[in-house]
Order: sequence, then C-alpha cells, then structure tokens
Amino acid sequence: MRHALVLVGLSLVVGVGATCAPVPTLPVTRGQAACDEAKMQEHRYVSAVDPSGRYFTDQHGAPLLVFGDSPWAGMVRWSPQQAELYFADREARGFNASIISLIGASANGGPDDDGRTVDGLLPFDGDDVTRWNEAYWQRVDEYARSACSHGNTLFLYPIDGWTAGNAFRNATREDARRYGEMVASRYARFPNIVWMAGGDHFPSDLPGRNDSPPVHDELFDEVLSGIRSTGDTRPFSIQLGYPASISTDSPQWSPHVDFNFVYTYLPTYRAVLDAYRRNRLPALLSEANYEGENNLPGTPVTGDEVLRRQMVWALTSGSPGYFYGSDDWEFLPGWEGRLDTPAVAQLSRLREFFASLDWWTLVPDESAEVLVGGRGEPVGPGAVVGIMGSDYVTAARAGGSLVAYVPTARTITVDPTKLARPTARWVDPADATAPPVEAAIGPSGTVPTPGRNSAGGADWLLVLPLQA
Repeated sequence: MRHALVLVGLSLVVGVGATCAPVPTLPVTRGQAACDEAKMQEHRYVSAVDPSGRYFTDQHGAPLLVFGDSPWAGMVRWSPQQAELYFADREARGFNASIISLIGASANGGPDDDGRTVDGLLPFDGDDVTRWNEAYWQRVDEYARSACSHGNTLFLYPIDGWTAGNAFRNATREDARRYGEMVASRYARFPNIVWMAGGDHFPSDLPGRNDSPPVHDELFDEVLSGIRSTGDTRPFSIQLGYPASISTDSPQWSPHVDFNFVYTYLPTYRAVLDAYRRNRLPALLSEANYEGENNLPGTPVTGDEVLRRQMVWALTSGSPGYFYGSDDWEFLPGWEGRLDTPAVAQLSRLREFFASLDWWTLVPDESAEVLVGGRGEPVGPGAVVGIMGSDYVTAARAGGSLVAYVPTARTITVDPTKLARPTARWVDPADATAPPVEAAIGPSGTVPTPGRNSAGGADWLLVLPLQA
C-alpha cells in the first residue's frame, strides 16, 4: 500500500463529540463477550500457526484458509452502520480476514495525522498514547465485535509505518510498551485478532533500502513487547517494503515473526516460493496489486486477470491464503457501491475451489516429473516485472492430484505414466465452481488449453489425477 497523498474522507455524522475525558492509564476492560457466543461457535478465526509451520489453524485446531480484504482505514472512516454493512458483505462473499490499522493517519487513509475518526473522535488525550479517550475505544470495540460476529479475523496494526511518525511521534519507549499492554489487555477477550506492525517499512537492515527512521523499529518492538508481556500469544508479523519483501528479510525482525507477510507487486509466485523455501513459517501473500490501482510504475491498472493471477500463483506456490485489496482501502465516497466487483466474485469462487481441496497439503512442485513441457520460465529473484510480464505455470501437489495454473494459451505436456487416468480437468479461474472442462490426454501427453474462459481470458487451472 503506497501512500503519498492526503485523502479526502466521507462525510458522515454519528453524533459523538470530538473528545471525551480520558480514562485512567489502564482502560476499563468490560466483561461482556467479544461477540455473541453462538456466533463465536459458528465461526472460525485465525488462532495459531500449525505445528507444520505451513498454514494457520482456527480456535479448534483445524486448518483455516485465509481469504482477506484490506480495509486499512475502516476504524477511522466507518460509522458503526457502515462497519456492520462492510463485515456482513464480506462474510457473504467468503472473506474471513481483514488488514486494518487501529489508529489513523492521513497516509494510511485516515482524515488526519492525529488519529481522529471522520466524525472527530480522538484516540488519545493530546500526545499521550497511554491516556485513552474512551469514546474512540468503544467505537473500536464495536467494530471488533462486528467483525467477530461475521467470522472475520482482524490482522490488526496497533502501530504502523505511518502512525509511528504521527500519533506516536512523542511517545517514549516506555509509553509504547505500556500502550501495547493496554491494547492486549483490552482486546484479550476477542478471539479474532492477529497482531501486525510495519507497513511500507524499510528498516536499517533491509537489503537495498532503509528509509524508515530507526525509532520506528524501537516503537514497534516496544508495542510488541507490551503485548507479549500480558501473556498474549496470538500470531504476529511485520510488513516490510515494496516492490517485494517478506518479513524475514529483516534479521532484526526474523526472530519475532510467526508468519511471513509476503508483500509484492511482482509476479506473486516469486516472493511466495522464496518465503516457502526459506523458513518453516506460513508464507502468506498479504499484499499485492490492489484492484483499480497501478502499484508498479509502467504497468496497467489492476483488473480481474491480474487479480486472478496473483491469487492462484500464490496458492499454488505455498501460500495458505490470499489478501485482496482495492482502491477503496481509504473509503472514498461511494465505496459501498463498489464492494462487490466482478473480480471479487471471481476470487470468491476461486476460494471455494481451493477450499474444496485438501489445500493445506498442497506442496509446490517445480519439478519436471509430471509437467514435462510448456511451463515457461519463472522470473529471476531480482527481476522487476509486472504481473502480466510473466506467463510461468505454477503447480502444487495435494494427495492424489496436481493443480497447475496456466496463465496464457498454450499446450502443456505431461508424463502419462505419472497419471492415474489419461484425463485432465480444466477449471475456469473466472468461474471456478462451474463444471470443469474434461480433456483426454493422448500417448504423447499433450493437452492444450481449451480456448477462452468465461471472462474472455486465456488463463486456466489444470487438475491432473496422479498415481498413488
């Protein structure tokens, strides 16, 4: 998420004054449930990393495929009614996670650098991040409950790369640690939180670029220390910088992260595969190109096909999920009417397709054992190439199947001796729950893509039955 402009927000009135009297240093932790108990039993939340280190599990220990959106500015842009509308809509579309900042800044989509909401609620009393204005935090409580009630895990940034230099500009290390304690204490009762820090963050030890002031790392570290001091063990990660990074690129942060936040505007398989190979940590594609934006100079505005490529390349390269984002991360006027684009419908159906597999057993396959021809060449680690500048075929095995993403029209050659039957299924990535196109594989092992998909593109998913 690259931010350069101060953004104009929505005009909405919620009838609450700009500030309230500050509460004592520790905010009051109320005893009510985080969301309706029945809903908490009905829904699943990202709760831990599986012992395999490859994916997340829910509160019951079952694998959970992450399918997220990126409403960065929601905490300070929404009215309570809009928050409920947003989370209900996302639940209906299959989304189960959201990337969101706890405090606003103009560069993360907020109306002002002091962290105020669009209707004037300030999070803090002056510059003291340990003196909380209760009305703001009651608003956050309400939004967290709404997310919980709709099965949405918040990948929550208590501090980020934009608030560190604004709302936290006068915070001492002790203040930041105390703030972390306060956040963790207040939201301990919510089952739907994953902790985040950073955001377009370039620490001093990030190879090639180190723009961020060292004090930002100090503040992030103290906030995390404060969270952990309460006994909170919920997963944590940090988002580094563009055009491509993974959390463990930073030696100082590598020991602290529970999963790799994969962030790339380049062909997504490259960074996901790199993260998958490097660490026994989930390699979660958490930010790529947003719909309606041009995040890599010289590339076209992100549309449906780019979004399909990003998602399926990631899921066939080891990512245990995918985060979508759109140009409405800052909630420009009329965003309510732009929630459900054709791309959202396509990605939702792709989620259903992968959820129907034993997706948590998918292992990336870069060998030539099954796919022996037609894959193309992957981009190199240092190549700065747009999504549409690569046509590489990614593949992954799960149980008795191989799933490959073929982004352009071509003929694929497979080794027939590796197949359980001489047939293949072509799945339309623009309508992945529609009946597949069956194809026979002859003795030579060649199988051509079946023409245009339902969206007019040439990309397809190939599913091959493997011998036991």
